[in-house]
Order: sequence, then C-alpha cells, then structure tokens
Amino acid sequence: MIHLVFLYLYTMNRHSTYSFIYNLQRIILLVFFITSAVAFSIPLAILVIKLSPDQLYPLVITLLVYIIAVTIVGSMIHVISYIPFNLATAFDPIKNDIASGRIASLEQLAERITSFTVQFYNFSFLDISHAFIQTEQSGIMGHCKSSQVEEMIKKHELLDKSRELLKIKWVGKITLQEGEYYLYVLPIWLGENWLGYMALLSEKRISHFFQRFLMEYEENFLDDQIMHLVRFNNQRG
Repeated sequence: MIHLVFLYLYTMNRHSTYSFIYNLQRIILLVFFITSAVAFSIPLAILVIKLSPDQLYPLVITLLVYIIAVTIVGSMIHVISYIPFNLATAFDPIKNDIASGRIASLEQLAERITSFTVQFYNFSFLDISHAFIQTEQSGIMGHCKSSQVEEMIKKHELLDKSRELLKIKWVGKITLQEGEYYLYVLPIWLGENWLGYMALLSEKRISHFFQRFLMEYEENFLDDQIMHLVRFNNQRG
C-alpha cells in the first residue's frame, strides 16, 4: 500500500514537473515573440516617418496592419504550442473510461470522442463544429443526431471513399439549417487495418498545415482506442 502511495506521488510529481517545464517554455516563447514584435515596430515606424515626413496617415495605417499581422501570427503560435501537450491531458479521461469499462461499446466511444473533438478543437485556425464517426460494423454515430448531416454523408458515400484515403480530405461545402460548413473526411487506420472514418464539419476552410494536427490526432489517439473496442465487442459477441 505504501509502495503504491509513493508511486502515485512520484507519478504526479513527474507530471507536475513536465507541466511546469512545458508552461515555462510557452511563457519564454510568448515573451520572446512580444519583445521581438515591439522591437521590430520601432525601426518600422522610423522608416515610415522618413518615407512620409509630416504625414500621420501612412504611419497609422502601417502600424495598424502590423498589429493585425502580429495578432494573426501570435494566434497561430498559441494554437501550435497549445495542442500537443493539452490534447494528451484532455484525452486521458476517455482512455481511463475505456480501461475501466465505463465505455464498453462503439456507440459510447463515438459519442465521447465526437463531443470531445468539437469541444477541444475550438481555435481560430482549427474549429470543428460537428463530428461523426462511422465504422464498417456501425451506422453513423455522434454526440448529436442530425438527419441532414447523415443524408449528406450517405450522399457523398464517405464510408467507401475513406477506404481509399490515407489522409484527411476536403469533400466539399454543405448547407445545413444553421449555415454552410466545410466537410472533411478523416480515415481511421491502425497499421494496414481500415477501421472507418470521422466526418468533420468546420465553418472555415482548414489549411493543409492544420490538417496535419487532425491526422496526428487520429494516429495517436483514435485508431488504437477504436480497435480495442472493435476487438472487445467481437470477442464478446
């Protein structure tokens, strides 16, 4: 019993140390970025004043454009630095519930994963509004039901298309009652075993750079958990 307590404290301390190091790295990166942005704005302002002396308008426009550019780059840095560590931590409860048996079916897993995906990927450059999962053994599953989306998914034949895909693909724009969305299909593979796909709806077009984050999400978090439940249900059946 004492051994388990020490092991727990050691694990928590190690996790706390890793969190501290990670947060320290983010703070250093943020300070460096802000300092660099402010430092570069000074010679930029001097240059504009020299090119347009006695005119305030060019300086205001230049600084405004510069602030917008810095904000966009800063937002990208925030997303890039935020996702890797926080994704693993946020996904842990799902893994724990699978291991403990609280999640024992594909339907339960699909509900948790799609809900998690929508809640976690809520960034300016990577915003998922709706998510659905379908495997060869199941129908279209998700945390919310939408006959409109199900019709669109069947119309585009995503189940068959996902068998031939190795990476995420943009299917097209679809129109729902609440607005227009970009529809993406993310195939789910474990090695050479095709397991199904995840349909993702986003209000904005997702760049190829941020699509890689979703592919890493599938490879490092989704495929093995789905395969585990597929085998478990097959053995139980």
